[in-house]
Amino acid sequence: MRTSSSLRHVLAALNAQRKALHAHEPGARAGKDPEQLRKMRVAVRRLRAILRASRPLFASQWVRGLRRELDWLGGALGRARDLDVLRTYLAPELRALADGDRVAGRRLLRRLDRDRSAARRTLRATLRSPRYARLLARLRASFARPPVSTGDVSLVGVAAVEFKKLRKAVRALPDRPDADELHVVRIKVKRARFAAELVRTIAGKPAERFIDQAKTVQDILGEHQDAVVIEEYLHQIVDGTEGGRDVERYFAKRQRKRRKKARSAFFDAWPKLERRGRQAWDEAAGS
Repeated sequence: MRTSSSLRHVLAALNAQRKALHAHEPGARAGKDPEQLRKMRVAVRRLRAILRASRPLFASQWVRGLRRELDWLGGALGRARDLDVLRTYLAPELRALADGDRVAGRRLLRRLDRDRSAARRTLRATLRSPRYARLLARLRASFARPPVSTGDVSLVGVAAVEFKKLRKAVRALPDRPDADELHVVRIKVKRARFAAELVRTIAGKPAERFIDQAKTVQDILGEHQDAVVIEEYLHQIVDGTEGGRDVERYFAKRQRKRRKKARSAFFDAWPKLERRGRQAWDEAAGS
C-alpha cells in the first residue's frame, strides 16, 4: 500500500471519525443525552466530507459506495436530531404562550413528543440492523487496507479548491437569497471547513483563523436553517382548529424574524471569512 504523507494523514483522520462514531453510538441509541446523537451525526458528516475531499487517493467506486452508506446512516440520524433541535427550541416557547393559546401549545408539544419518540424507535432499529453492522465492519476493514489509486493529491490544494467553490457560490447569491440558496452555501461552508481541518497542522495559523471564522458562519447559517425547519414542521402538523392556526402564525412570524436576522448576520460575517480564506488558500491555489 502506498504510504504518501497525504494518504497517511487522510487514513488517520478517517479512523479518528470512525472511532468517534463508535464512541457516541451507545449514547445515541439510549437517547438520554441529545449531545451524543449530535456528535455521532457529526462523525458521519466528517467521514463523508473527508472521503469526498480525498477521493483522488482512492478507487472511485469504493469512495462512492462508502459515502452512499454513510448518507443512509446520516439520514436516519438526521431525522431524530432535527426533532431534538425542534423540541429544545419549541418546548419552552410553547409553555410560555399566553393563556388563550396554551391548550393548542400543549397539543403541539404532545405531537412533537410522539414524532420524536417514533424517530428514536426508527433510529434504534437502524442501529440494530444488519446493514449498520455491515457498514461498521466495512469501515474498519476498508480503512485498514483501502483500495488506493495511482494518483496523489495535495490536501492543501483541496482545501483551496473548496474555498474557491464556496466563494463562487456566495458571489452568485442574490441580494435576498432564499432558504434553499443559503442552505447550499451552508453545505459549502462545511465542506470548506472540513477540508481545512484536514490540513490545519500543515497550513498553520492562517488555516486556524479560517476554520474559526467558518465555524462562526456555519453557526449563523445553522440558525437560519433551524428556523426554516421549525416553520415547515409546524405547518405540517398544526391541526385546523383556530387555536392551532393562531399558534402556527405566531411561530411563523418568529421564525421569519430569526431568518432575517441570520441572513443579515451572514452577510456581515462573510467578508471576514473570505479574507481569512484568501490569506490561507490563495497561494496554495496558485492565485
